[in-house]
Amino acid sequence: MYREAKLPSQKNKPNHIWLVFFTILSLFLIGWYLGLRFGAISYSHQDLIEVLRHPLRNSKLQDVIFDLRFPRTIAAILVGAGMAQAGAIMQGVTRNPIADPGLLGINAGAGLTLILAQAFIGSMHYSLIILVCLLGSTVAALLIFTLSYRPRKGYNQLRLILAGAMIATLFSAIGQAVTLYFNLSTQVIGWQAGGLSQINWRMLSIVTPFILLGLLLAQLFAHQLTILSLDETISKALGQRTLAMTISLLAIVLLLSAASVAIVGTVSFIGLIIPHFIALFVGKDYRKLLPLAAFAGATFMLWVDLFSRIINPPTETPINAIISIIGLPCFLWLIRRGKNL
Repeated sequence: MYREAKLPSQKNKPNHIWLVFFTILSLFLIGWYLGLRFGAISYSHQDLIEVLRHPLRNSKLQDVIFDLRFPRTIAAILVGAGMAQAGAIMQGVTRNPIADPGLLGINAGAGLTLILAQAFIGSMHYSLIILVCLLGSTVAALLIFTLSYRPRKGYNQLRLILAGAMIATLFSAIGQAVTLYFNLSTQVIGWQAGGLSQINWRMLSIVTPFILLGLLLAQLFAHQLTILSLDETISKALGQRTLAMTISLLAIVLLLSAASVAIVGTVSFIGLIIPHFIALFVGKDYRKLLPLAAFAGATFMLWVDLFSRIINPPTETPINAIISIIGLPCFLWLIRRGKNL
């Protein structure tokens, strides 16, 4: 059976999983702790402990820490995990080391449909926002993969990148035109810059099930993704139904991307950087890569959200700006590595 096959990605790779896990765990706990304490207003350790002991007490301290910072830190964890896993799945499915939902235009599709919905529908319930983003992500994905797929040859990496860049540019241009025509700058600009300042418990209760479902399904398909990432010929020889598996995995990417975009806006680079960083230590076995990438992505977003609040308080620095400063050098480094990916 193909499930027992020895996968090339498991060979000759040092096992540093526990070291990586505990390092990420330490950064995660520190980032969450600091995220609850610091921001436009900073609180002492004792203040934080008091709120955690009595979370339902009515006070200004409780309003800030429990009702504002707790949901936004949880949202940062979910978005980071979702985007990191979506990027890892994209790279495995397309066998493209620089595939990412943001770089391939999927996030732009979600953004365009959200702008159109703002223009023609107006104020929407958060569950409807997720469905709108999911629709846009699906349309963008269908266009990109249709343009880049060749019968008998599969996905051409260069065509995939070019199609993604073209669709992202087209959708962004249409979105800007609609924004200007309907005078939606106030509603759209903050969302495009990325941020978690509007998150509350009610929004979180709607979005959380979608991301958790995507994370769970991704882990269930992790072994199949490892096989699919090798080569289409090898995957079929091992008995895998590659087309059905590709469609299933892309559906998970769309679910994770749409839910993440609905929370934080159009954010790129997380799905590109994090999986590569984790793969340096655990290889391309997605049973290990996916959960660690999700954990690392969650930790990364916790720190990004913290920096967005403390760089220039009380004004929040756009998340996209912080991620781009980190992501661009990493992207250039990945291109330089090229042949080794």
